[in-house]
Amino acid sequence: MNFTNKIESKILSIKNNLSSQQIYGFVAALIAGIVAHGYIIFNRISYHDNTACLFNLGGTYESGRWMLGFVYDLQMMTTKLFSVPVFNGLLSIVFIAIAAMLVIDLFKVNSKFIAGLIGVIMVVYPVVASIFSFMFTSWEYQLGLILSVLSAKVLIEKRTVGRFICAAILLAVCLGFYQAFMSVTIALFLITLFFDVLDDKFGKVIDYIKTGLIYLANLAVGLVLWAVMRKVTMAVKHISAVDYKGMDEGFSLSKAPLLFVDAFKAFFTFGQEGINAVLYQRAFTALIVVIAIVQIIYLLVKKQTAVSIKLVSIIGLILLPLGMNVVYLLSTSSEYNVDSVMVYGDIFIYILPLLMIEKLEGMEGLSGLISAIVNKLTWIQLALILVMTIGYTYMDNAAYMKGEIAQEQAIAYFNQLITSIKSCEGFEDDMEIVLVGWSNLEDGTFAKVDNSDQLEAIKITKFPRYTDLVKYEGSIYFLREHLGFGNENVTIDDGTVAAESAVKAMPTYPNDGAIAVIDGRVIVKLGE
Repeated sequence: MNFTNKIESKILSIKNNLSSQQIYGFVAALIAGIVAHGYIIFNRISYHDNTACLFNLGGTYESGRWMLGFVYDLQMMTTKLFSVPVFNGLLSIVFIAIAAMLVIDLFKVNSKFIAGLIGVIMVVYPVVASIFSFMFTSWEYQLGLILSVLSAKVLIEKRTVGRFICAAILLAVCLGFYQAFMSVTIALFLITLFFDVLDDKFGKVIDYIKTGLIYLANLAVGLVLWAVMRKVTMAVKHISAVDYKGMDEGFSLSKAPLLFVDAFKAFFTFGQEGINAVLYQRAFTALIVVIAIVQIIYLLVKKQTAVSIKLVSIIGLILLPLGMNVVYLLSTSSEYNVDSVMVYGDIFIYILPLLMIEKLEGMEGLSGLISAIVNKLTWIQLALILVMTIGYTYMDNAAYMKGEIAQEQAIAYFNQLITSIKSCEGFEDDMEIVLVGWSNLEDGTFAKVDNSDQLEAIKITKFPRYTDLVKYEGSIYFLREHLGFGNENVTIDDGTVAAESAVKAMPTYPNDGAIAVIDGRVIVKLGE
């Protein structure tokens, strides 16, 4: 028997089933992924959640991520869990590259250049860098991305009952990994509806509406399946929803209109929750969108189809910013806020124009002047997308540099704090150590680099300043996992110790007397 020949023939069969455009997109994503994210893949940079989750997946069932919980249970029974950056990071990039291939195939991209650029933008978009701050669960999240694309692709390619069920299940499983990727599925549905109008697939307005309702119903069924599984798994595990960002609160319909406003506002301010923190990024993104609107008008005017169908397609496009920012609609809790890690759907700001460029290439101009204007604007748009792609790659690396600086400075700071605690007069190693006022820590010796304009230009989630990491009470895990300090005797005060008269009289760290033995305990007064 020849085992290797069978393996090789299978690999060749898979390769032959892929278009050259898909291969270009895949390879481009792999190369760009290494350039953009090699910094964190080949270095172990830990802060915030990653310090507490070196050996687990963080919130799972209690956060509605029941599929993540299944993976956790499986790994704990087999491989065990480690936040290993090379394996998790490279596998994440491979998954993004696969998702790019699915997008390229869904829209039948003909240009190898456009296909490659789609792969690049999907992997360098800073939401990926934000997800890599959760290196312990990064590949699972990116598996969710594949499922979000596949869910839309299955139903778009053929609208049958079987595929409807399959697509709904895929979406439910995707949400079981990470709920925010629903925006990708919605965006794909809405873009497909628009392109179907351009391709004359709708003879009547009712055909467009029926197709849109099928997609909407699929999203609803997928969401219901996810919610049912969420309830079932929490009941089986005997756990309650986590008290985080309002996950344990209900949804208030009366507040929903304001959420719609917030979603559109977030889109048209072009900040993307800190991703476009630099002025040129917001300005270029705005210009890309404006040119895309011009292209949409041009394409619709060019099409010799019913005006009514064109008008209803515009309504669908108006919903696109809402679909890309659907995360703003997920909660009405005052505790809820959208982070950059949740806005991957906004990537279609760049992918949609790339897809429309192909549509423009296959059409003749309305007239010499209009054609010339659209042509020049498209060249500008393409140049801006290239600049944004390079800029995002650069800022990804800068974000990792910021994270590494924060980690190095925090290690130095906490080492000094630990030394001060152990050298405190009267200290004994079996004493209770109480950290008081941690979240209110103020220190006049904080490094100037902390206030650098350059570092402040990087605002994507989980890439904090040094002081953010030092003042973060969750950094008790940082002390334990990185510095080996913080057994059961080290506790964070809930305000009880801070109210004691002797503690009130103490100065705050790093001033002399901020660490003292009082009533057989070591009191560390970090803030008032």
